[in-house]
Amino acid sequence: MSVSVGIYSVPLVCKAVPQIGCGCLAKPVLARLEVHPDIAEVWLHHRGDVIAIKWLRVLRVDQQVGLLRAALGGDNQVALVAAATASALLATFPNPSYWYRRETVDQLSQEEAHTIAARLVQRLSQARVPLPDGAALQCDLACALQEVLVADEAMPIEARLARLLGVARDTFQQHLGPNALPQLEVWLTPAALLPEAAG
Repeated sequence: MSVSVGIYSVPLVCKAVPQIGCGCLAKPVLARLEVHPDIAEVWLHHRGDVIAIKWLRVLRVDQQVGLLRAALGGDNQVALVAAATASALLATFPNPSYWYRRETVDQLSQEEAHTIAARLVQRLSQARVPLPDGAALQCDLACALQEVLVADEAMPIEARLARLLGVARDTFQQHLGPNALPQLEVWLTPAALLPEAAG
């Protein structure tokens, strides 16, 4: 039985860290696809804009795209990647530095947590809030954010953002004390989790 690999464009880029894929969004999609009887393996690229699928049998492109669109839910933009681009991507496949299975996609969430934590501590510093130990705060913040991001619990993105803000607020209070809360409330909004251009 021959196994072919298709590369497809998908909208799984992280909004908070746009240079990587979103582990929260990708994990359920990968889980739905990997149990399909026509699919051997599914991988998300580090960038989050493409998925590779090892097929167990030959399907028409519209069938392949249809299965992927159904796994993503809704009317998402999905397409087979052009041969030249796919060839370049396949040159790195399935190197675990570039490609993630459902079991390893939490690594993207960990990367996201560390990036958001660094961003929040930097913004706290720019807001002139005194930091007793910025490194310890950033480390604790990354751990707290990571717990929310790797949770298998399915939830709408707004609910996940609210939970991220909640754990960030709690971590800041532990480090800075309750008196810092008024200063935090001014800028600790969903936009604070996103890059400047997006926020």
